[in-house]
Amino acid sequence: MPLPPPDMPEMLADLSRFLERPQTDENGAASVALGPQLQAAQAWVQAQEGATPLADFLGALLMRMAQDGLKGRIAAQAAQFELLTLRAAQKAEEADRLSGRARALGLLLAQVLPDLPEAQRAMLFSPEEYLASNPDVALAGVDPLAHYLSSGAAEGRAPRWLDQGGETLGALIETCPAPRSCRDLQEALRAEALALLGQQRPEVSVILPTWNRAHTVVTAVASALLQSYAPKEVIVIDDGSRDATLELLQQRFPEPVAAGRLVLLGQENAGVSAARNAGLALAQGDVIAYLDSDNYWEADHLLYAVGGLLAVPGAQSAYTAICRHNLSQGWSDVLFQSFDRVALAEENFIDLNSFVHRRGLVKTLGGFDTALTRLVDWDLILRYTALSDPVALPVITGHHVVDSLGLDNISTREALGPNLAHIRAKQGSIPEGP
Repeated sequence: MPLPPPDMPEMLADLSRFLERPQTDENGAASVALGPQLQAAQAWVQAQEGATPLADFLGALLMRMAQDGLKGRIAAQAAQFELLTLRAAQKAEEADRLSGRARALGLLLAQVLPDLPEAQRAMLFSPEEYLASNPDVALAGVDPLAHYLSSGAAEGRAPRWLDQGGETLGALIETCPAPRSCRDLQEALRAEALALLGQQRPEVSVILPTWNRAHTVVTAVASALLQSYAPKEVIVIDDGSRDATLELLQQRFPEPVAAGRLVLLGQENAGVSAARNAGLALAQGDVIAYLDSDNYWEADHLLYAVGGLLAVPGAQSAYTAICRHNLSQGWSDVLFQSFDRVALAEENFIDLNSFVHRRGLVKTLGGFDTALTRLVDWDLILRYTALSDPVALPVITGHHVVDSLGLDNISTREALGPNLAHIRAKQGSIPEGP
């Protein structure tokens, strides 16, 4: 028997009262901010019979508020990364002497320095930098190397400046430290990536599937078109949307469409794998990159992702770090770890939005598995990295919105079990890499 309709005027009056009194925020403190008030109102409406449409409306309103605030959240997160970097630099400046393991390594270095060829010794010890860092040694007028060998190492003095002025893409890839925002990297790293791309000029195709996300796809497309290393083409595949996505993009980006830099493709709803495969069939670039329509890239994403790919001779794929944001639960984190084949087989730690690969892999290994309704990204990454390890670049270059409300994510809509079993069965047929 259908429930009686709620008394809408009375319910709206009750809702108005929620907006007049403080509510409890996520930290348990009283708050008059609109977000906590709407959340409390939504919880109350959900308990009322026959009020599901109104509760859904409040949920959608909360989600749009969170989406509007995402850029502010990301800016605050970037500021936190910058503050951590500054604090680390300040501690390094304040630390006059090495201690602990660093001092022990300095003592070992002092033992081998005299026997090293001059060229190698010059890489490890700089007389000029040693004197600049130790004015007392300079005032004494003693030989800097002799001082370091006789007493400097034991006193914890550094053999040369220990800043990251000489950092290269190769060193960053080799050491794989904790990821940093691409905005915080030194200009020398950016210049190196630009030089690599300028020499080889690989063309990049961006594959961007979408379904009923007109409210977010414009931001995603703009972030792809405005890359510092511009892609050859951004291919948007509309998987049967009902919200006029393609018409909106045509209106917002007429010049890229006319120039062929933005390719708009429509199809009947067939799922994300079929949509991406349709885009791959059209792609002409040497390198393929992926972007989902609810996510977006920093302006230097392709610069670092493709630059990292080129920095390692023979590499077939590469990935960067991605910030993930859950708007309804209010948390953000960073997805990244150095490549480990065993760990990847257990759980995916490579976000497809951070992954780039050479187009030849599509021809040799196939595209996305249309038999899967979930975990399609993980399946493709497992296959594409099976024979050749990807380049892992610890640089945050994009933002991935993961949510259970408002965006209709596959990860919350499709069943996990059957898809996981399908992938596990396929892994046995994938040849082992080096």
